[in-house]
Amino acid sequence: ALDNGKAAWPSLRLAILDGAFTAERCKDWCHLHGMRHRVVEKDPDQKGFVVLERRWLVERTFGWLSHWGGLLRERAGRLDVATGRLTCVACLMAANALHNPA
Repeated sequence: ALDNGKAAWPSLRLAILDGAFTAERCKDWCHLHGMRHRVVEKDPDQKGFVVLERRWLVERTFGWLSHWGGLLRERAGRLDVATGRLTCVACLMAANALHNPA
């Protein structure tokens, strides 16, 4: 999936990774494709809730996916079906934004 995404958007230069993506293969993939990478993690000394850099983007995306028919969980099990569903939702969201400008 990452290879297809990089092919579709060759201008991407920075990958902001969650703390779960600290594996060496993620770093190697970024270097292979000429991308810088930054892992966003909570400081180990901090207690309780901490706002992490760019986390709002992930949370907002999950909110949109759950709003549009529970797309947060993939039920089909096939990448092509999931891609089609997400494309359809993106079109609906764009049409909604054009119809109801803020």
